[in-house]
Amino acid sequence: MRPDVVAFRELDTLVRNLSDQLAGFRRRALAAESRTREVEQILAGLQGKLDEVREQAADAQAARDAAVSRARSVEAQLEVARDEVQRVTTAFADLAAKATPEARDQQLARENERLRARLQDARERTAQLTERVRFLRQQVGQGAER
Repeated sequence: MRPDVVAFRELDTLVRNLSDQLAGFRRRALAAESRTREVEQILAGLQGKLDEVREQAADAQAARDAAVSRARSVEAQLEVARDEVQRVTTAFADLAAKATPEARDQQLARENERLRARLQDARERTAQLTERVRFLRQQVGQGAER
């Protein structure tokens, strides 16, 4: 055979092999592009879900912050209520102590002592006034004799 025919056949075989390989590469490239699009769509969907999750996390954080703030407010109110309960308990204990018969007797004894002191003051004043009136009568009686 002629050398140029042999070279042509070799070249033809190489071109066919290259065409077959090129077709295979093309199929693989198309399949890879298709898979890449699918993955991009999945990622886009996941990105949307990720954004939703981020929004939910932000909402949850805001709700947590609001709950913490409310809890602090309730704790402050609880502390005020505890102080009020303590004050009322103390006042009640004082009143209960005063309401016993012994305490009532002591209170009446103090009141009686105070009234006795006032009565003694009134007696002293009355005695002083009586002495003054007697003195004035004497003076009037002596003045009439003159």
